[in-house]
Amino acid sequence: MEQRPILVATIGYIIGILWGLYLKSSIVPFYILIIAIYYLIKNVPKRKRKFRLLSFYRYSRYLKIIFTKKILLIIFIFSVISNNYILLKNKQYENTYQDGENIEIQGIIISQKIEKEYYNLYQIKILNSKNLNLYIQVNKKIQELEYGDKIKIKGEYCKPSKQRNYGGYNDEQYLKTLKIIGRMKVQQIKIIAKKQQNIILQWANEINAKIKKIIENSFSNENASILKGVLLGETEDISEEAQEKFRISNISHILAISGMHISYIVIGIQLLLQKMIGKHKSKIITIIILIIYTFITGFSPSIMRAVIMGILALGSNIIYRKNDIWNSIAISLLINLIYNPYLISHVGLQLSYFGTIGILLFHFIILKKLKKIPIGKETLAISISAQIMILPIMLYHFNIFGIYFLITNLLVNIIIGPTIILGFFSLILKPLTIFTNIGLKLLKFISNFSQLPFSKIYFITPPIYLIIFYYIIILIFRYIYTIYHKRYLTVTQSRVKNIISLCRYNFYIKKKKYLKIIFIIITSLIIIQVFPKKLKINFVDVGQGDCTFIATPQNKTILIDGGGSLNDNFDVGKRTLIPYLLDKGYSSIDYVIISHFDQDHVRWNNYIIRRIKSKTNNNW
Repeated sequence: MEQRPILVATIGYIIGILWGLYLKSSIVPFYILIIAIYYLIKNVPKRKRKFRLLSFYRYSRYLKIIFTKKILLIIFIFSVISNNYILLKNKQYENTYQDGENIEIQGIIISQKIEKEYYNLYQIKILNSKNLNLYIQVNKKIQELEYGDKIKIKGEYCKPSKQRNYGGYNDEQYLKTLKIIGRMKVQQIKIIAKKQQNIILQWANEINAKIKKIIENSFSNENASILKGVLLGETEDISEEAQEKFRISNISHILAISGMHISYIVIGIQLLLQKMIGKHKSKIITIIILIIYTFITGFSPSIMRAVIMGILALGSNIIYRKNDIWNSIAISLLINLIYNPYLISHVGLQLSYFGTIGILLFHFIILKKLKKIPIGKETLAISISAQIMILPIMLYHFNIFGIYFLITNLLVNIIIGPTIILGFFSLILKPLTIFTNIGLKLLKFISNFSQLPFSKIYFITPPIYLIIFYYIIILIFRYIYTIYHKRYLTVTQSRVKNIISLCRYNFYIKKKKYLKIIFIIITSLIIIQVFPKKLKINFVDVGQGDCTFIATPQNKTILIDGGGSLNDNFDVGKRTLIPYLLDKGYSSIDYVIISHFDQDHVRWNNYIIRRIKSKTNNNW
């Protein structure tokens, strides 16, 4: 790790952010406590110890080899910096929130119009603020605004809501990942000046708007919305139903700019320019195009990761240096988190980085296991290795596992490359839209795998400690695999291999004893599950209407009503009730009771009856 100080610095930076974000306190007292304990233990007189195979003292010495003083110092410095930074940002946001107040501010429009049913939504950069943004809701009858407009507005500020139910959607946390402090219902608006945004960003936005206009004029609404997702990473126009199909089919990553998109762009540019101007110059132009592409598509975490890693890889080739992939990941992540530390909770960032790490750790291992497969083994290896790392994140955020992910990813990887390249060329050469349309239709066809029987399995939300345990286990497995398949081992790796052999021998000698311990632990866990618990009554916030969820001491579950909404666009069962039950750890309902049949009490049931299997066959 000493050879990768940037990686160590990034780890320290993450520790400081997580400490400040979730514990909301300074990390310095904790470090002082750890240092004090260390020196107290160090000054304790040493005595001779008997040999024990399972001994904390015996194996704690290996921690000194991994975590040297230099590494610990880097972690300490960067975690303190990020911890103080996130605490300052927390105070800044809290001081800014002032719900329900009428305010008057000046700002610059920094997004294109997002059309809603009754209003247009814009994002503005607040002038004379420390890099904070705001969503404004403008009545369609008032005025049309354009990117770069400097405006003076007056209206009612609405503070972002925190999660209303256990494990529910937290609007405040999500908006922080966008540097947005809330929403404002505009009552009065005045345009002071035009095109006041940074000239480079203004130019990039104009190109973005032109690309979208060409796509909209050349393709049907549905195909245009998907192509905008594939080329620009914009999914606002894709219907919720279509997005869910892509998500369940495990191909939603094609709608967010990622390493796959960047690699196809690089390949396309290299094929076009390499013979014309040579390898060296073509790589320099590719870097420039990637930077321009980043400005055009926005600065989402997945784009930043992919582009930075792509630029570092190309740059290392230009100067004839070997590219260290782990340093590249660390640099891109550190830049993302310096720009906005709240991105640590962004689902896109988590999936992007964990998927990449999974490919780096397990791709080679899985590829060796699939060597007998004649075709598609490379794609399968990438899909499986990425899935290993992102599985807990997918279950934690979405509670869904797509059964057909291997088939869908294999098919998508055949189609997506030509579709991306043809998609870009069709912006210039209109005849190519015919072939691009074929690719888009095939992508939609693959997304329909989500409609097949048993296409998905619902899981309860895994607790954080179980996710951490999962990652520890697979990382240990990866390390052990390396030890047993590496030709030349380091001294430390040889020692670890010997320790594993000793553990296996010790287990064989005392097998009966250890099997008894395992049996007792498993039996105890089963008894704990069936042992009567406390009666739990939960009142679920479902908006209009009532919903009560009861868990009895015998672990029977009862749902009384479920709320409902007269708005067809919002499904209470799908968006509120199902996530709540899964977050609470329940995947089935024993009894459903409906007090009366008003819409605000029963409209949830159309979705939930289809999705959650009842343990009983009650006809209610």
